[in-house]
Amino acid sequence: MRLRRVDLVLIDAVTDADRNATVTFTMDVRLDPFATLGLPRSVDLDRAAVDEAYYAASRAVHPDRFAGADEATRRRAEVDAARLNEAYRMLKDRVGRLEALCRLGGIDLDVTGGDRGAPMPDQAFLLDMIERREAIEAASREGEDALEDLRDGVEAEIAETLGAAEDALRQGDVRRAAEALVRRRYLARLLDEIDEALTA
Repeated sequence: MRLRRVDLVLIDAVTDADRNATVTFTMDVRLDPFATLGLPRSVDLDRAAVDEAYYAASRAVHPDRFAGADEATRRRAEVDAARLNEAYRMLKDRVGRLEALCRLGGIDLDVTGGDRGAPMPDQAFLLDMIERREAIEAASREGEDALEDLRDGVEAEIAETLGAAEDALRQGDVRRAAEALVRRRYLARLLDEIDEALTA
């Protein structure tokens, strides 16, 4: 994958030699972490490409490069480095990348309600989650093997749900992807409950 070059000026105090290696972040990273790292918006973004873009940009904006600059410049460098770190945190993770693509497509999974918020799962799914929590309690009484079986099933469902979200985004269906990612969140909480039962 070829990375797009980002060479805008971060701080006016840098030298001409530094300008070619400098990156500017003029937007909230939540708006577009892909643009922050100079990467294309893609479901199939390679982790190595994310790492490469991050390390190249972080060398350019690292606060240590501006240690001798005035206080305002140093503060700006810290803010820019923090934005870069947040973009990297989002995009290096498969789920974070998918959720960012949904947000860029108009659905924010961290907001409830409305057309632009996380879609509510259907009633059947919610009832299934209640039954599964009861199954965790029953499996806890049966022993570790029963809990491990539940865990394996939920992990497989999470992988399937993420695959469905990716497929939906490839087809441009942000709503269907968001629905799958909401289901994944419920399943992830269920997995946490199984793990708690395993360590109890």
